[in-house]
Amino acid sequence: MIDATQNLILINGENKTLQIEEIGRDDAGRFNVKYRGSSKVYRYGSEKVVWLTCSKQIDIAHNRIFIRQRRVYDLKGVFSFEYRGSTYWYVVYTSNYSQYLLDEELIIRTSCLSDGKSQSVFEYLKAVASTNILGKEEEKDNIGLLSKLYEKIDFIDDSRAIAPYLNPKKALKKDKSGRLIYPFGCNASQKRAVVCAFEHQISIIQGPPGTGKTQTILNIIANIIRKGKTVLVVSNNNSATTNVLEKLDKAGLGFIVAPLGRKGNKEAFIGNQPAIPDELQDWECNVEEKLQKEEEAENLLKKLDRIFAVQEELALSKQELQAVELEYNHFKRDQIFEITSFNSANYLSSTRLLNLWLQFQAYAEKDVIVPKEWWNKCLAALQWWWMNLIGRYVLKLNSKFDKHNLSAIITELQTLYYHRKIEELNERITNLQAELKTYNAKTELNRLTEVSMQLFKASLFKKYGKEKRKFFSSVRDLQIDYQSVLEQYPVVLSTTFSSRICLSDQAEFDYLIMDEASQVSIETGALALTCAKNVVIVGDTLQLPNIVTGEDKKKLDAIVAEFDIPSGYDCAGNSFLQSVCTLLPDAPQTLLREHYRCHPRIIDFCNRKFYSGGLLIMTEDDGKPDTLCAIKTVPGHHARKHYNQREIDVIRDEVIAHLPEQTDIGIITPYNVQVDELSRQLPAIESATVHKFQGREKDTIIMSVVDDQITEFSDDPNLLNVAISRAKKRFCLVVSGNEQLLKGNISELLSYIEYNNFTVSESRIHSIFDYLYSQYTRQRLAFIQAHPKISEYDSENITFAFIQTVLKKYREFHHLGVLCHIPLRHLIKDTILLNEDERAYAANYNTHVDFLIINHVSKKPILVVETDGYSYHNEKTQQYQRDIKKDHILTLYEIPILRLSTVGSGEEEKLMKALQEI
Repeated sequence: MIDATQNLILINGENKTLQIEEIGRDDAGRFNVKYRGSSKVYRYGSEKVVWLTCSKQIDIAHNRIFIRQRRVYDLKGVFSFEYRGSTYWYVVYTSNYSQYLLDEELIIRTSCLSDGKSQSVFEYLKAVASTNILGKEEEKDNIGLLSKLYEKIDFIDDSRAIAPYLNPKKALKKDKSGRLIYPFGCNASQKRAVVCAFEHQISIIQGPPGTGKTQTILNIIANIIRKGKTVLVVSNNNSATTNVLEKLDKAGLGFIVAPLGRKGNKEAFIGNQPAIPDELQDWECNVEEKLQKEEEAENLLKKLDRIFAVQEELALSKQELQAVELEYNHFKRDQIFEITSFNSANYLSSTRLLNLWLQFQAYAEKDVIVPKEWWNKCLAALQWWWMNLIGRYVLKLNSKFDKHNLSAIITELQTLYYHRKIEELNERITNLQAELKTYNAKTELNRLTEVSMQLFKASLFKKYGKEKRKFFSSVRDLQIDYQSVLEQYPVVLSTTFSSRICLSDQAEFDYLIMDEASQVSIETGALALTCAKNVVIVGDTLQLPNIVTGEDKKKLDAIVAEFDIPSGYDCAGNSFLQSVCTLLPDAPQTLLREHYRCHPRIIDFCNRKFYSGGLLIMTEDDGKPDTLCAIKTVPGHHARKHYNQREIDVIRDEVIAHLPEQTDIGIITPYNVQVDELSRQLPAIESATVHKFQGREKDTIIMSVVDDQITEFSDDPNLLNVAISRAKKRFCLVVSGNEQLLKGNISELLSYIEYNNFTVSESRIHSIFDYLYSQYTRQRLAFIQAHPKISEYDSENITFAFIQTVLKKYREFHHLGVLCHIPLRHLIKDTILLNEDERAYAANYNTHVDFLIINHVSKKPILVVETDGYSYHNEKTQQYQRDIKKDHILTLYEIPILRLSTVGSGEEEKLMKALQEI
């Protein structure tokens, strides 16, 4: 008797296993086969028989078995045999009936919870869900709904998007995007985000304020529907998903959407099911027309790729020009002469001017280039003659060419550099604008949007044009007949919390789009991931996260201590968006770069401070002087339990009184108590906490900080980012005039406003010429590499690269930058604290700091870093005495200094400690 669970016998390609009683091979290699009920032995050549004896038993306890698309429950065992790319299944039922199946006649769905790591994380999330009070008031047994939903889950298909989240070692699935359409318009980064959504199982869209997040979501939805797939769109609350529905309604497409979620939404939907619009019949498109439109869209996208590149370069050039012009105005204020002749500088580019400055700098610094051989001395003399020639007769510099005092020459070259750079940027902007006009960018983009919408509507006609819409009579119908619901409404809206019950917990969506993911808690976000095969997570890690109360944090800390899981799952310390970014670093992240909401000077603070300069500011500067302002109240103790009447008085009498009539104003503050008082005393103007203003905008935003001494809560970077980016045309900060102990984000905002408004600072420290010395640093390092090396050059390059690496590695330092070789005189504005010797030393142009870490936002120095070669800086050298003098000067002006020895170690730890202390 042949054991069919261990043997599979094919004779002439047919499965004869169950008919065979005995099988064996003779010495010639032929098969001897005796069939059941027959005494005769049949002989077959080896080429006619396949005898497989290696089967694999399927774990039916932890897998779900589907036979011909239907799930089967009454199974005793399932065995598989592999042969030449095909799978032969042997299935035994509890009734002892058995059958063979081939390939996809049987499908196995594995639970990702069968993996130990996934199960451990899931148990942690289940424990966290038990603390979630949402829905508890609706449950008779006082157990939260979220906890009940988790308790019901004992199987999660391994194809669902939650599988790689629970165990990040599992490879993320990839696919080809195919042809995509953009019926809601797009720009370069939005286009990249849409492509990533279809090429990757999990993709992340970082959507800073005003970058077209909803527009991107709508384009993704359109392509999902066009591919015949379904999508569940969720967010932490209904406002974000309502925005999606409103935009689709506006385009006449709301009939494809079912806004569901919790019971009340379902009942409202049942009572107001949308009809298919009559104009749908006009959306038909024959095969030939469809192909023509697809080809046209493809060609338009190719054109737009170049247009987007030009627009990106134009935006960057405008941002650069604004920064250079502003910095040059500050630079001119510090100089004692004005350049009278500049036309000749047209013969030299800004890069060549910078290089000439470097060469003069090399002469000024006698310890940099010291030629020894006679031929090098001749070359040096020839180079000095050439530099004089260029300076005197080409550039017509006014200053004296004195090798022993080149500071005036260098200052003239710096001035010329600014002039030339501004001229070059203006030329570049003019050329880019002219090129854009040749493309007629607006027309091309409008045409892409139009053709894409026609293709989208044609696909909707194909889906809905020939059948009547099915209507559902009750909420229960939605659950029982969920497949029909998805057929009629491929777009379902829900809160994240209700994602599992918006239809049926058996419903499977092809895609999940999670909006405002920074405000979603991990346990609710993970639950939503169980509903779909692919997910697009949309949010901004730099905006406000979900709120965890002090009481909840204690509970969550106690739970996480019981589980051995990575910190990325910690529900007390991460939003769902942060968790995914941490745990799945290979999931593609697309930053929506193009910003269309705020005045350039308003959003530029957020760009420099929070987004590392990554945004492309597409709005125009109207030159109005009141775009940014900060008003400090008189010093004193004005705050009372998060309420500050003095700031309310200032807002009413000094801010609102000077605004144009009928200005769209919003007042925001970190504290509810201040909101209540603002609403009572200024009822005509909308007031709210920053948290409640997230996702909204006003022409004018006034921020009341409230605190006498700014706290970490009101100084929170995410809170400040949201507050500032609500303002389209004006932003006004109202803050205490007290000397602040916390020199944090609000302090940087005040410095930024001061710098942009060109107000005189009372500080004894200069604002750093950030742009000038950033270009100088880049050119200097290249200059060093092109010249003969000594140990100092090597250490300078190594240290610069090391500092850059540290600043990029940690998010809290992304707004900092490093410059090299900065004259001490450009740090010290007021020398009143110095004695005569120190004043002379600091005034010498050759006295410099090796590296200066600066704040790109406030333009203030943060930390001086010196690289000390042992042979040059040990206690027996003259340089050691200079080092003591420099350290004392920096200490007097409260500029921290860190010295790194070339024979030391632990540099990263030392730099991190110094920056964190600051």
